[in-house]
Amino acid sequence: MVDELQLLREVFKSEEEPGAGALELMHGRLAIAIETEQRLNGKASHRVRTALGSRRRMVSAVVAAAALIVGLVVSFNGSGTQSVASASPFRLASLITVQAFRASPETVQFANHVTCPTTTDCYLVARFMNAPTASAGNNVYSSTDGGGTWQELALPSGVYAETALSCTSTVRCSAGGSQYEGLNAQDKPIMNPVFLSTSNGGESWTVQPFPTPQLGQFENLFSPFVTSLSCPSSETCEALLVANFGGPGYSTAVDNVFMRTDDGGQSWSTTILPGQPAPASGGGLMNSPMNNGMSCPSTQVCVASALLSPIGGATSIVWRTDDGGATWLVGSLPDGLTSAGPLSCPDSLHCWIVAGSYGKGSNDQLLESTDGGASWNVRSPQGLSSTTIWGSVSCPTDNNCWLAGEVTGANRESVVYASNDGGQTWTNVPLPSAIGAESAPLHGIDEVDCNTTLTCVILGIPAGVSEDGVNEAILTNAVPTS
Repeated sequence: MVDELQLLREVFKSEEEPGAGALELMHGRLAIAIETEQRLNGKASHRVRTALGSRRRMVSAVVAAAALIVGLVVSFNGSGTQSVASASPFRLASLITVQAFRASPETVQFANHVTCPTTTDCYLVARFMNAPTASAGNNVYSSTDGGGTWQELALPSGVYAETALSCTSTVRCSAGGSQYEGLNAQDKPIMNPVFLSTSNGGESWTVQPFPTPQLGQFENLFSPFVTSLSCPSSETCEALLVANFGGPGYSTAVDNVFMRTDDGGQSWSTTILPGQPAPASGGGLMNSPMNNGMSCPSTQVCVASALLSPIGGATSIVWRTDDGGATWLVGSLPDGLTSAGPLSCPDSLHCWIVAGSYGKGSNDQLLESTDGGASWNVRSPQGLSSTTIWGSVSCPTDNNCWLAGEVTGANRESVVYASNDGGQTWTNVPLPSAIGAESAPLHGIDEVDCNTTLTCVILGIPAGVSEDGVNEAILTNAVPTS
């Protein structure tokens, strides 16, 4: 067996001893490397391999993990700078066509979320254009070559993923989903929220129902649905749901609900997040959360946000907990900005969110918090057109961030900017100028997702998108393997 401690000692002969945070991250990296090795062993069992080959790969994994700590120690101690890999250009990895994502003749899916726990292992969730049915098919796909090719994963019948997958290793992933339960009196599908988890890369799934939220005397009018899910450990997951409450003589309140499990989904605690308008007498929609998001960098810290639109006007709420959801701090974004787009919190103090003015109808600011969401500062790239609309941000570390958006107007184009100094400066990242059959640049970007190895994947919409051709492009900044 490889002496991992001796390898680390060799690496750190000339380096300062790593702190607890660096060691924790190394252990996570090493676990992923070991699990990846085991996975590859299983897939290539027909090949003749020697113990020496496996031993060398394990040595490489440990040394790579140790090298990562060296970089982290330098960064933590302020004696160096983060890698400039954040400005690496993107290339086309694959094109997604309708046929590959067709669930049934009447239900078409488009790529919606992507998660890449490693440079090569990725998971994609597609969104439905029409209401799903019991036989509509699956909507989760996997790639083992960085998004070059995709394979459909077999979800249980009538079960669909609604959120991006949250992965604690290459094969251990979870998602918030829904389960088809038939039609109601208006012939609309009844979809109940469920927690999906896999420990073998999607070969099989465990499906567990979420509990029904309660709000005092008010009735839960419709089935809640999951909007965000984050799993900081293999057993602990936090979910953000939206539930509809009402009662006789009252209007509807649509509330954000936080749920947490510490036993892999067998049981859940439930909290109606504070500061939201309660159902009130009279007509009209009192509370309609939109663009809500959540990021949980640890088992104790979560930051969530939502745009509320009660009768008195739109406002935003930003929540933070540092005790696993037992108590919450309620805050808001500055200058009347409303949250839009996902949160990205690489650690318990640093968070990023795209925001804009509700009346203006655009997301033109990137905000950063260095105190866990209590206060926010503008960190948008300078010198850009005021018509730039930001749609997605991904910050895998406190220094490295990618921001994707679109410049509207006559010279409409998709743009990606990267920063490796915490948003102080930004670099325009090159995108392919010709994508797909029309040899045109991207029409828009749905999402950018980056991991701590500074590898990113982009879901982009090629020009001329239609249900008869390519509907999504997968771009990556990973160096080609061949």
